[in-house]
Amino acid sequence: MNKKDIVSKQRMIKYQPDFLDNREIFTKEETRFLEELCRKAPLDKFLNNQSYVEKFGFDFIYTSALIEGNTYDKLDTQALIEYGRTAGGKKYSDAKMILNLRDAYGQIISKELLPTKQTLKDLHYILSAEMVADAERATPRDKEVAITGCDYIPLSTKARLDQELNHLFTISEAIDNPFDQALYIHNNLAYLQYFTDCNKRTARVMLNVVLKQANCMIYIPDEEQVKAYLGAIVSYYETGDYSLFKAYFIHSYQKVVEMIEEAEKQLIACLKTRILLTDTVHLIPGSLFPY
Repeated sequence: MNKKDIVSKQRMIKYQPDFLDNREIFTKEETRFLEELCRKAPLDKFLNNQSYVEKFGFDFIYTSALIEGNTYDKLDTQALIEYGRTAGGKKYSDAKMILNLRDAYGQIISKELLPTKQTLKDLHYILSAEMVADAERATPRDKEVAITGCDYIPLSTKARLDQELNHLFTISEAIDNPFDQALYIHNNLAYLQYFTDCNKRTARVMLNVVLKQANCMIYIPDEEQVKAYLGAIVSYYETGDYSLFKAYFIHSYQKVVEMIEEAEKQLIACLKTRILLTDTVHLIPGSLFPY
């Protein structure tokens, strides 16, 4: 073993089961702030507005793929989702990743999913289509995995992975605060690396399963904060500390709510303008639009 291998081995960080026992994540002040954001952008109003569902759905799909290193830009992604047109010179797996994310997002929006082990496996089955071997879809891995840019080494046996996943869901079911539960499930599913691949994207979808079940506005990752997301999740892998990921999540969640508020303001202004124009037309003799 050379010196480089020895140093590398010394840096390895093994799986820490006690990370899963930390269930209190947000402070009371942070929770109140997130709850206020939910009141500003009610979930039912979002779900009943097809333009919101499509616009923010696109953002969720595109940025989730970007987090995974996908090379499709926004125009490529739009052409693929709307017309089924793949981008020349790009990997088929990039196109398939986007289509799988689209299908998983559709499940979140159209179904009343529960944050359970079965839901996790159902979503992974969708997200991993043609990304892993069929025998590896929705099943625990039985080999070691390495995480790029990180010294953390996840568990590598099916028995331990199943044991820890069951423990994860037992604890998550006892968490009352939906924001705590959402981040707990996301971070620890990503940390556990239960599947051969597609773990983080499945964790992001599960995060939204929790929020939607609690009647909270869903989370849309911020495309300008991809590095922050990756840095925060690696920090959690290596320390079990939620601080960086909490800050990232609050920023992204606030940004989405502010975008919805701005869209609402523009809609109201547009409606007022239409009313004003209609009233003006009534006053013009010989109008082209007589009533």
